[in-house]
Amino acid sequence: MGSARIVYPDANQHIVELMTGARLERLQVAGQFTAHVGQPENDRQFIERIGDASALMLGWGLPVDVMKAAPNLELIAFVGIGAGNFVDIDKAVARGITVCNTPGYADDTVAEHALAMMLATARHLGRLDRSLREGRWDQSVPGLELRGKKLGLVGFGGIGARFAVLARGIGMTVRAWTRKPSPQRARQHGIEFADLDSILRDSDVLSVHAALTPDTEDLLDGRALALTKPGVIIINTARGEIIEERALLTALRSGHVAAAGLDVYRQEPLPSDHPLLLLDNVLLTPHVAFNTPEATHALLDISIDNIVHYYRGDPINIVAAPGTNSA
Repeated sequence: MGSARIVYPDANQHIVELMTGARLERLQVAGQFTAHVGQPENDRQFIERIGDASALMLGWGLPVDVMKAAPNLELIAFVGIGAGNFVDIDKAVARGITVCNTPGYADDTVAEHALAMMLATARHLGRLDRSLREGRWDQSVPGLELRGKKLGLVGFGGIGARFAVLARGIGMTVRAWTRKPSPQRARQHGIEFADLDSILRDSDVLSVHAALTPDTEDLLDGRALALTKPGVIIINTARGEIIEERALLTALRSGHVAAAGLDVYRQEPLPSDHPLLLLDNVLLTPHVAFNTPEATHALLDISIDNIVHYYRGDPINIVAAPGTNSA
């Protein structure tokens, strides 16, 4: 067993049950592992759970005051992709802490959820299901045939690339906006890159796959939504903050946006009185696009690899580290 002390301070029971057998043995190559079930009730409990840990597997947020009270902490293996939304990266690096994440663990899973939402919103499945359960046999609402329609991807990482394959499989034309366009990437994926305004104006369906950064917060604001085609469908399985919520509500109420499929929100859990819940043309899921057994296993395995590689001296999947320009 290695000498590191590794703590998972906010695991759920299912995760604890999976951290056994060969998976636990692999982690113990780096050091002793302890997991706590449930998110800490307050900073004091958080600090008690971490104690003198040198490494964390972290599922949710790490308050800065808790980070400051962890004197031996040198590695945060964030169990997910958007580490910067849950950890103050600059302060972590300033304290000599390396931060890793788990890229690619749910590319297939999230892309399939986005596809399901696109198909369901195009055919009004949520609305028709509710209507039938309430005793109405309503055949008056026409669906949208997606074959031959144009899909615009806002962001083109692993999930966006996988969704492009799925959409092309049902006969859609795919264009994407990305901060890293290149003719080689376009040829590799069989799509076209374009500027964002062109994507907005031309797409029958918009699907958001960008990372949340200061540059992408409210990227789809009122101006952007006004550029879209009347009757556009919007899918968001990325981050709620990328779409300006008030502008989206206005566009949905007016019918300019015909329908939306949303898995992510600015406030999570979504409040029970949220106005989105009153709209028939919105399909809502509770931030579960990532949640399949296959993705969960990959998530844990990549996180363990991050810890093992760090203590072996060849760190991988680094988001930020002392002495680098990653932060």
